[in-house]
Amino acid sequence: MLYDVAYEKMFAVMNRYHPVSESLREMIYDNSVPSHFSKGELLLTESRECNVLFFIASGFCSCFYNKDGKECIMRFAGEGNFCTSWHSFLGKQRSLINIKATEETMAVCFTREHFDRLWDESTEFIVVICRILEMYAIESEEKIFRMRSNQAEGRVRHYMDTHEIHYLMKHVPRYNIASYLDMTQETFSKIFTQLNKEQK
Repeated sequence: MLYDVAYEKMFAVMNRYHPVSESLREMIYDNSVPSHFSKGELLLTESRECNVLFFIASGFCSCFYNKDGKECIMRFAGEGNFCTSWHSFLGKQRSLINIKATEETMAVCFTREHFDRLWDESTEFIVVICRILEMYAIESEEKIFRMRSNQAEGRVRHYMDTHEIHYLMKHVPRYNIASYLDMTQETFSKIFTQLNKEQK
């Protein structure tokens, strides 16, 4: 992907939150760096302070922590998503999660220095980031509710009804989806097969 295309994708997403002026576009060009990550490459490692906010222009990433040698998936970040450890990036603490490219990924990267400069100099940028955090908070609360209020079958059914499972299957293996839905791969496969038959 050409770098200009990556930036245009990001500006299109940002425009959904707040109109991006020409001056903010120029400031962002001056205060960000496009980067490429290979499949399997870590963008962030847990227990280290996160100093970068990523915009995923193409590709796909998983956010996870390690437990007993297994990756426990907390969320995914696909094309059009901003991705970081907000706990670490904004709180200036060690990250609780890893971020890994599950396929070749192109990202626009804002270092903490870039981010702070944009935050100090652009009210527009502040509005965009606040809206992004607002959506992240809403989605996080919805996911916590679904995970706590539904049994395994209800969780799988919900994500099948929203077609999110089929989207995820294009980017990650089933065991990653099972982990994301907080169940074993065997349980997920059994429920998915059963519900898939019902829908046909």
